[in-house]
Amino acid sequence: MSTIIHGGATKDSEGNEVLIEGVFDKIAKYEAKYGKLPATVAIDSVSKLMQDAIDYANLNFTGFDVHSTINKEIAVLTSFIQEELVANGVNVVLVNHVMENDKKGLIPVGQGKFRDRGGFFAEVDESILCTPDRWIVTRGAEFQARTLMDDLPTKIPVADIVNPLKSRKLKDGEYYFNLQDHIDLINSKGNEIADEYEL
Repeated sequence: MSTIIHGGATKDSEGNEVLIEGVFDKIAKYEAKYGKLPATVAIDSVSKLMQDAIDYANLNFTGFDVHSTINKEIAVLTSFIQEELVANGVNVVLVNHVMENDKKGLIPVGQGKFRDRGGFFAEVDESILCTPDRWIVTRGAEFQARTLMDDLPTKIPVADIVNPLKSRKLKDGEYYFNLQDHIDLINSKGNEIADEYEL
């Protein structure tokens, strides 16, 4: 995870050294160009990063060290997201895949304690699910979705931007989901919600 976050040298499949730009490098370029941090950083996908960490650990370690390494890699990523991005006012969008499980419904990709406690679903305040039939689900643990906004609909349709004529017809009061509008709504309600739940 450190290379993904901070960049650095690694080896390609032929053993040649290659330099990888990390998230910090890309943010620094953005800040140099625009004079400010980006409002939003999207990581697509954390489930792929998880799988890479699992593969790395399985290829390089044995026994307990496999699980210990995976847990350390997860801690590096979640710490970076919380302490470097969120703490500096950056919105973070995590794309996380889920799998169907006959007994538990949808579960996050991954393994071990992190997956068992909910994966990235357990790390965020707001989580949505995009269904194959073009709906956004905003709440329901069985959907790995949750929101702190009581007035948000449970399901929001998604417009077909490739072929707008195929978009679902909206009912009165419905609107098509827009990620930027959703982020703006979360930000506008953030202080209000924080005040309500502050201890």
